Amino acid sequence: MQPNTQPRQVWSHNGETFQADSLRELINDYELATGSVVHVGEVQEHGTNWIDADDVIEQIAERGGDEGGEFADDFPDVSTEAKAELQAFLDQWQAEHCVARFYQVVNIRQHTVTETDMEEAPCKP
Repeated sequence: MQPNTQPRQVWSHNGETFQADSLRELINDYELATGSVVHVGEVQEHGTNWIDADDVIEQIAERGGDEGGEFADDFPDVSTEAKAELQAFLDQWQAEHCVARFYQVVNIRQHTVTETDMEEAPCKP
């Protein structure tokens, strides 16, 4: 069986706030009518690579420079192996603790609500 490769879609009544997971939900939540113009886009999840080893090493170098001035020109002297170890730690830590509950919406396009859309989205009781 082929996995679903379609991107997740989200819907908006104003083109700014994409909170509905389906057109049906949007129609019901905002009591839309045939002819209403809405927006649909694709969810682009954020990864968990917020910082990397280079960011941390650069921050340490800057603080070392603040403390040691020119005597800290080559500080810190980090080996390739040590940098890889730090990167592995950061990757794992961020994957466990820095998963975003927000996302970006891309490929946004307008959709005009049709009579068929209305029939497929009966009003809430």
